[in-house]
Amino acid sequence: MAKKNSQRGAILIIVLWFVVIVTIMITVLASETRLSAKAVFYNKLGLQAWNDTLQALRSAEMELLINKMPDPPGVEDVPLSERKNKKYRFDGRVLDLAYPIPDSVTVRIYDHAGKINLQRLSKQKLRQLLEKRIGNDPEKLGVLEDAWHDWIDGDELKRINGAEKDYYETLSPPYEPRNSRLETVEELLLIKGFAEVFKGVEMNNAFTVYGNKTGVNPNLATREALMLLPGMSGDTIETIMTKRREEEFKSYSDFNEFMEPEQLAEFRSWVNFSTTHFFTIAVQVKEAEEIDKLASTTDESQNTDEKRDENSFSDSTTIQSASTEKQYAYMLTVKPKGVNKLPIRLMVYPYGVLPDTQHEQFLSDDDDDKKGSYNNQSKPFQNKSSSQFTSMPF
Repeated sequence: MAKKNSQRGAILIIVLWFVVIVTIMITVLASETRLSAKAVFYNKLGLQAWNDTLQALRSAEMELLINKMPDPPGVEDVPLSERKNKKYRFDGRVLDLAYPIPDSVTVRIYDHAGKINLQRLSKQKLRQLLEKRIGNDPEKLGVLEDAWHDWIDGDELKRINGAEKDYYETLSPPYEPRNSRLETVEELLLIKGFAEVFKGVEMNNAFTVYGNKTGVNPNLATREALMLLPGMSGDTIETIMTKRREEEFKSYSDFNEFMEPEQLAEFRSWVNFSTTHFFTIAVQVKEAEEIDKLASTTDESQNTDEKRDENSFSDSTTIQSASTEKQYAYMLTVKPKGVNKLPIRLMVYPYGVLPDTQHEQFLSDDDDDKKGSYNNQSKPFQNKSSSQFTSMPF
């Protein structure tokens, strides 16, 4: 009898262990199934985001081609003094493109006329940039200037305070000086002493190596570029970046109302009102919550007002909130070639940092009418469908 009870107890224990093992296996399989489902879901989101990004890039490239075409009918009816330069749309604002793009992405385009060209820096302008960063210290400035010239000259002769191959080979990791003009913006930080001088500066937002223009166009300038220029203060930069959305700067006299004469005298030599043929396209993928909010806002708008405002370039549903935190985007630098072929692609930044957008927080909903009026005059085309466009005066 005792033996039978012992056997029954052993069988019960085995059954219990079997149930425990099966439960664990089912739990693990369920967990793996959920994990696989999440992996598939996020992989699908990633593929969709990449597809939307490519579509937005192509639409932005087409926008650059359209921008090179002759002005559409109606421009001649606008007085010359009231015309807006359509090229100044490429100042980093969120754009409504002629060709439609998915609601999940936003597009910005930056003309490199809004950045400081490293390949066109004169000795005087280099000194002014350095003085803005480290002050007027002749000894430090001399060391930096000699290092700069040793890097870009074509010989191995070291200046008194400079650096040539023998210095850079002692670094870890070692490298050699270019002995020619800089080919990339990041290369500036490889020059002796310059990494410390420009520490904390988003280099690609402040500088460029493309184009043959000197100076910076205030209608297109990034905040990072303006911060490095003589005569610029935080308040002045804020005024420039918000004021230009309402009325473009056409001459030096336009700065008189908010800049002191001493400031303007320093800044004047850096001003250039021309544009370039080099652009950086930035595509941001919105967060899923923002896309849902946009969809719900669109539905409500359609129910209450059949005619939606098509021209508000700073609408809260299309512009990501301005922030001092870094914003990342897929960035592509291109050079348009005529109107019948796609632009040449020069550089890709898959995780590029957007220029500062703090000024966008001042473009509140209370100013919609004013901003819409400006946008009507600054965009050559407004999307109606993939095959129909409405021309706008500039």
